Amino acid sequence: MRVARRSRSPWWILAIVVFLGALLGSVIAEALVGYPVLSFLSRDLFYGIDPPFTLNARVLTFTIGATIRLNLAIILGIILAVWLFRQLS
Repeated sequence: MRVARRSRSPWWILAIVVFLGALLGSVIAEALVGYPVLSFLSRDLFYGIDPPFTLNARVLTFTIGATIRLNLAIILGIILAVWLFRQLS
């Protein structure tokens, strides 16, 4: 007896969809900066390592750092992209 499996898309497709949703939300946030009524969508929060962590071993210097910029428009873009992804898959 065969068990029916639900087809699942690879995780990397979902990662690309989330990135594109964040990019779309960022573009929308930049476009709405000029409208005072909708400016709450573009208030940014930054999370990350600032300044970057640096390890100096005399011969080799290793630096690592990352920052994530979030606002309401980006979060809404990600939610919309994931919802569309689930509807299409």
